[in-house]
Amino acid sequence: RWAKLLFTAWITFHLFCFAVLHKNWKRLEPLYVVTSLLVPVGIAIVPLATDTYGVNPSSSYCYLYSSNGSHQTVVIERFALWDAPAMGILLATSVAMIAMVI
Repeated sequence: RWAKLLFTAWITFHLFCFAVLHKNWKRLEPLYVVTSLLVPVGIAIVPLATDTYGVNPSSSYCYLYSSNGSHQTVVIERFALWDAPAMGILLATSVAMIAMVI
């Protein structure tokens, strides 16, 4: 999920810079690819480090569970790793797309 989201955000950013700011930042394309592939790896390591990686079929974020019974830690981790950043990125890309259309 993260790779798709980051690639979409970088493409939108690049189109915004080209269409609105009239700057062609073609030299940044390797940065787009590297960050879109390495950031998801870093995010995937966090549940392993916090020992919340496992199978939880009752949760919408199915690979996070709490081994000690504390559901609050899993919810905070889910919001910190996916929900909040994803909503921020989607909101930013939406604003950029609207600015390009207007």
